[in-house]
Amino acid sequence: MPHKAGHERIIALDALRVIAAFIVLVQHFRLVFELRWPEWLTKGLLDSKAAVMLFFVLSGYVLALSIGNKAPSFTAYVKFGVRRICRLYPVYWAALLLAFLVLWAVQQKGAGQVRGLPAWFLDGTGLQLKQWFLQTTLVAPGMKSDFALPTVWTLMTEAKVSLVFPLLAWVILRSRAALAWGITVALVLSSHWLDTHVVGTAAFLGMFSLGTALCRVPASFWIRINAAAWWGLMLLGLGLYAAISWRYVMPSIWLGYYLCGLGSLILIAGTLHWHRMHSTLTRLQQWLRVDLSYGIYILHYPVLVALKTLAGTQMVSNPALPFLMAVTVTVGLALLLHHILEKPAIELGRRLTRNHASRAG
Repeated sequence: MPHKAGHERIIALDALRVIAAFIVLVQHFRLVFELRWPEWLTKGLLDSKAAVMLFFVLSGYVLALSIGNKAPSFTAYVKFGVRRICRLYPVYWAALLLAFLVLWAVQQKGAGQVRGLPAWFLDGTGLQLKQWFLQTTLVAPGMKSDFALPTVWTLMTEAKVSLVFPLLAWVILRSRAALAWGITVALVLSSHWLDTHVVGTAAFLGMFSLGTALCRVPASFWIRINAAAWWGLMLLGLGLYAAISWRYVMPSIWLGYYLCGLGSLILIAGTLHWHRMHSTLTRLQQWLRVDLSYGIYILHYPVLVALKTLAGTQMVSNPALPFLMAVTVTVGLALLLHHILEKPAIELGRRLTRNHASRAG
């Protein structure tokens, strides 16, 4: 088997995340700098929304692995919450501070709105401190997802889903296979209804459920798949993944989202269980050394806005240089924050939630 079950980190998944985060950076660079690219460079496998669906399905899988088959309890729920807070918030707060400094400077300069990918802070006056405070919570009512960081809506979804995920994961992992998959299918099929009658966040529960249900597929199933079948599965997965680009011409955008979710599920399964794909992505991550996906994803927007504001139209006419600068600065910041903030915060979460028996050992 390409990987071991349990809590051992599967670094091939880190590489998959980095690729998805980089796609988002590229597409947001296009929007912020208002570049006109051929349509094929913005759709299909290069659609930034597809990358986000991959994040959600992958989160469902990884979080389910961390929970395992432990029975739900108040203590387990608190420990899960502590670990998620330590994982999501410290780097996000750093990115939010950077966004505040950049957007405030743009506001003072009178440079106007970022038309391709707006931050609605720039449409207001003054510091708007109340909304900035709400932004720090990710879950508070009244928080606007398009206020300062356009990517924050995904973190809001992750944070809100985390409130119910331990119970959802326990039901899917501990129930009979038919019931587990039935719950997953029900959440997928009811996504449009949940979006219309409950709240948009609930409509994404099916994405996390898909990732969680993947944990239920026995290893013996993947062993029987030969190389030719894996190539066919990957082509199917890529096709489903790319279908999200046509969501607005489908009967419901949620059909596009969940076709992409199924494609993401296949791509994740290939990353885990197909030796060719697993080894390739593992080598890539070994070259990268650290997982910078979260930092790249949450930090790139203020970097792009700062570069465009400082350079003006000169850089826009020749986008190669600002793109290289954007990648360099974003990766550099992500690497710095990984070492001084992200990694220590994750380790703190582990220490705070470690069993007493483990500490004694």
